[in-house]
Amino acid sequence: MSSSIVIPVMTMGNCVLLPQQLLPLRIFEPRYRLMLKESLASHQMFAVSLLDDSQVSADNPEPPHAFTCVGRITNHIEHADGTSHLIIEGLRRARVLNVERKSPYPRLTVAAVVDEPHQESISTVREVARILSYSEKIIESIGPDAEPLINRLRALTNQPSALADAVAGHLIEDSMIRQNLLECLSVEKRLQTVSAQLALLDTQRIINNLDKDLPPGLN
Repeated sequence: MSSSIVIPVMTMGNCVLLPQQLLPLRIFEPRYRLMLKESLASHQMFAVSLLDDSQVSADNPEPPHAFTCVGRITNHIEHADGTSHLIIEGLRRARVLNVERKSPYPRLTVAAVVDEPHQESISTVREVARILSYSEKIIESIGPDAEPLINRLRALTNQPSALADAVAGHLIEDSMIRQNLLECLSVEKRLQTVSAQLALLDTQRIINNLDKDLPPGLN
């Protein structure tokens, strides 16, 4: 990405795209069908933004949060009724500079942002190990179909920033936590937040498994 670009955007109420994430989407609104058609014919990219409820007004019905993520279309299937299913891969964090609503579909002027300088430390190594350990336990509970995701995360072991984003994108569901991670430019803080969230998820997984093992009437 250059210093700033204009790019189409989908603004949604409960969806945050993170770098490294593979996000499935269904495109059905006429404006987004046009957006997809034009994106596929050119750069094959658009942004996905979380709706900023605090800024909604009559003149600004779909305000995005100040940070978004630019993604690239990796798979696309168009159906006979004109709707489409696709997968978009998160590429880069970006800061929203301007919102344009006059076109058939919304566009953003965005500028790429970079992480704060990060020096790998013992703490970094520890958090990466914890994140991988928790992730493997949580993902393995899904079943054999989870192996590709586990391998994807293992391949990012030497890229702490990318690992934190990929894990958060695929395993953390809370939209505001995900948005906070999108806006966090400290690699160490992102690692710590993701690690803490996975610890909570793993605890819940253990509790759920215990409940399943209890005799009827004791849970």
